[in-house]
Amino acid sequence: MIRNYFKLAWRNLIKNKGYSLINIGGLAIGITAYLLIIQYVNFESSYDQHQPHIDDLYRVTLSTNLGSKGFVDAAATHPAVGSAMKRDFPEVDNYARLVNKEIMMGSFVLSYTNEQGDLVKSNVSNDMIYIADSTALDLFKINLVKGNPKTALKEQRSMILSTKVAERFFGDQDPINKTLVANGNIQVKVTGVFEELPENTHLKFNMLISFSTLGPWTETTWNWPEFYNYVRLKPGTDPAIVEAKFPAFIDKYLSESMQEHSFEAKMGLQPVKDIHLKSHLSNEISVNSNEKTLNFLWLIAVFVILIALMNFINLSTAKSTERAMEVGLKKVVGIKRSALIVQFLFESVIINLIAAVIAVIIISMLISPFNEFVGLHILSTDMWLKPQIWAHIIVLIFLGGLLAGIYPAFVLSGFKPIQVLKGKFHQSTKGTLIRKALVVAQFTISIALIAGTFIMYSQFSYMQNQDLGFDSKHNLIINAPMVVDSTVNDKMEVFKAELLRNPNVNVVAATADVPGKKNPWYNTTRQVHEQREANVICNQFSIDQDFMDAYKIKLLAGRNFRLEDHSYYGFRNPNPPSANKPYRVMLNRAAVKLLGFLSVEDAVNKNIIFQLGPQDRTAEVIGVMENYHQQSLQNDYDPTLFLYPTYYNTSYLTVNINTSNIESTVKHIGEKYEAFFPMDPYEYFFLDEHFNRQYKADRKFGQLFFLFAGLAIFIAALGLFGLGSYMAMRRTKELCVRKVLGANILHVLLLIPKSLVVLVFVSGVIALPITYFMASEWLSNYAFRVDINPWMFIVPLIVVVIVAALSVLPESIKVALVKPANYLRNE
Repeated sequence: MIRNYFKLAWRNLIKNKGYSLINIGGLAIGITAYLLIIQYVNFESSYDQHQPHIDDLYRVTLSTNLGSKGFVDAAATHPAVGSAMKRDFPEVDNYARLVNKEIMMGSFVLSYTNEQGDLVKSNVSNDMIYIADSTALDLFKINLVKGNPKTALKEQRSMILSTKVAERFFGDQDPINKTLVANGNIQVKVTGVFEELPENTHLKFNMLISFSTLGPWTETTWNWPEFYNYVRLKPGTDPAIVEAKFPAFIDKYLSESMQEHSFEAKMGLQPVKDIHLKSHLSNEISVNSNEKTLNFLWLIAVFVILIALMNFINLSTAKSTERAMEVGLKKVVGIKRSALIVQFLFESVIINLIAAVIAVIIISMLISPFNEFVGLHILSTDMWLKPQIWAHIIVLIFLGGLLAGIYPAFVLSGFKPIQVLKGKFHQSTKGTLIRKALVVAQFTISIALIAGTFIMYSQFSYMQNQDLGFDSKHNLIINAPMVVDSTVNDKMEVFKAELLRNPNVNVVAATADVPGKKNPWYNTTRQVHEQREANVICNQFSIDQDFMDAYKIKLLAGRNFRLEDHSYYGFRNPNPPSANKPYRVMLNRAAVKLLGFLSVEDAVNKNIIFQLGPQDRTAEVIGVMENYHQQSLQNDYDPTLFLYPTYYNTSYLTVNINTSNIESTVKHIGEKYEAFFPMDPYEYFFLDEHFNRQYKADRKFGQLFFLFAGLAIFIAALGLFGLGSYMAMRRTKELCVRKVLGANILHVLLLIPKSLVVLVFVSGVIALPITYFMASEWLSNYAFRVDINPWMFIVPLIVVVIVAALSVLPESIKVALVKPANYLRNE
């Protein structure tokens, strides 16, 4: 019996080659797109799932009310939190602390003298280096390929490296117990080498330095919330029990500090498995994804497969009426209705099975291109060993088969043979309504996808072309020298003067950071006459007198820094040498507004109080500059306090250059750099490229959305082409009669497309309100965003009208050119 069903299915496919190709092609593309999206979504959802005891692993978060602006939620807490929780909470099984090396040690150069006496040096400012407890090797899955995990991070000034970093410094040599030198004078011993961390983890590092290097002060410090504290609870512990103890815990360790500085603090436990998709706190350890984004992709996956199935169902129900005579004859010769039902369902499943096989082949061929496209290693041949992906495929095969085969299986098999054989069978109104409903659904999805694509493109284009408030196209950024001594400031001035001798170099500025990433330094600030309760949070940014000229930032009021304005901000002498010379600082417009000044002019020559380290400092505002985007347009302007320190606090040199002869200018700067700072490698990047890296995740999401939205629209057009062919064939007699009665070719030509245009407008009425709501929800993630305007919805409607018309136009032309006499003679 099964063999007979195969034969019948094959004959039906061969008999209707065009419709079979449309059905199989549309389903294959739909299944391919669906499975690719599912793999991407599963990958993004799998972050940190590989960590041991993931269900008991939490990050301690800190919410601080530092003034009138409410609580600020942060991923980092104080260094003493982890050890105190281990000591006070019996529910805590173990803990580990991590802190970014830049917070504690700034930037530095690592070097190694090999056995041949050659100096191997590398500026590691682009590497991710953290200082970590030895217990990190217990809490997290960090596989050491060399070294002992129990002792690797125990000693002071010991570190472990990733395999790639180890190869960079030591090549094929065994790195264990070899010494790296930081900034020319700090020796660090290599005690372990670990496998490269997987891509699907929020912990991004390739070097770890032992936490004991910082000394015992970290066990008692409760005024430096820059440390990431992770705890593993004992199995079966309810985290709510631990969180209920936090108020007393905070009162025990932070009450004096809260009273002294007039702030409130709260702590919480955040599941590590939720960080990548659900956490958007300040001071995140890495850039996280967005659960809303994944939900949109899920929606596209559903839309794509729905459109493919709708095509299949539409064409199957339309063509099924042509098989009424076959059904009537089979019932006359005694075939049972149950056998006919099984036959139609079997044929439908076979088509879905063929489409699924083609989809598997296509995906196998797309492994490398797709991974390169999304910038992640998502697809591999190993995925075909996972039962989950086969479960999706099997469900699609049988779900599609059932949905597409159910109409002919149960409706046609119920026809009375006598009526069918007498030619009294007619297509039901119900079947026609079902097809129109499916076409409306396809158009609705297509309009929504095109509108969504249009809005996304507009937002991404807006972000890429928006004025950033600074010059990004002419700035070359050099990693500042780190192997320095007490003469570095004087040497730096001579170096800058030497660069300016080149006519292609306009300005050279020294800064602690550059636009393109979040500034890690911030603290409380208020006007001098206000109490601590009025504190607000401002970023703190170290610059020099050339910063504004290098970045072409507009001065709004007051004046720029001068050389005599620089100040010493060390903790040993927090007060200025003279009461008549307070610290001098600059603000940006956002900080002026946040601090409550009436205008930018009002802020000039006024005193403010800001905290740097543990001390409050009084400063005079000498100038206000215009806002600029320190981060992407997804974030609002950062209120920023600009400092000009006397000591060396430089991580980057910004060289504003002419773009007429970039290659020779960059080479010339490199030669001068190596002559002045021979112990530091010459490493540089261009600011515009660096800044645009922030949009990598947005661009990736946009590319995925555009790709799969395009596939969905293509599948819909493919189905409309098939349905248009069927409609034209069914209405050939009607159109010929119209021509005999005097209808011209244009009237006949537009008759079929006109019926689809009506359905398009019905679809638009349904799709556009839904799209508006979803677009508004998505755009709310961006501080700077485009306005939704009517053209964003009118254009998609026009596009779908054109696609629908073009899909059926070939068959309409074919039918319109038929000679009525020849066709009606045969009738």
